[in-house]
Amino acid sequence: MKLTYVCIAALFIAAALTAFAVEVTEIKDNKGGAYKAVELEEGGKFFHDRDYTITNIPKEFQGLTQVSTSADCPGGQDYRLTFNIDRPAYVYQAWDSRHKRPEDRGQDPKGWFTKGYTDTEEILMLDAPHAPTEYFIYKSNEPYPEGEVELLGIDEVIGDPVIMWTIFVEEGTLPVDPAGSLTTTWGEIKSDQ
Repeated sequence: MKLTYVCIAALFIAAALTAFAVEVTEIKDNKGGAYKAVELEEGGKFFHDRDYTITNIPKEFQGLTQVSTSADCPGGQDYRLTFNIDRPAYVYQAWDSRHKRPEDRGQDPKGWFTKGYTDTEEILMLDAPHAPTEYFIYKSNEPYPEGEVELLGIDEVIGDPVIMWTIFVEEGTLPVDPAGSLTTTWGEIKSDQ
């Protein structure tokens, strides 16, 4: 009987975790690229338009919402990608290790990526039938607020007009404005007496 309760509880927890994934909608760029929101899962598709798999995903990222790009995702300094999120969320970008790291490439405006993202020192893999290739995972320093997220231009690899990456999002909590915190408000009330 206990095993039945444990199984039912596990199913409810799994369903709750799936139901609470960040919803990503209205994914588009200014260059006509194709995108799709999917679940980030071990052995899933790396790109939505190729049969390459995504593997070695750190456990804490599995089940997050992935913004799946096409294998020929356009790039360039003038590139702009936007999508909507239904709650505050951290944005992760995983970049192809065969090319310069994004912080060593051009950024428009200059420094937007290096000021806003940190290397997690974690990787995931673009995998079979592609040769196994490491992708470095970067995380936004702060969660983006609910609504539109805009990712700006990173130069394309020399001689290759595409950027090799994947994006995923994780629910985050925005920092509390101390002016509106309960402690500050209570202090103001007490000082008025």
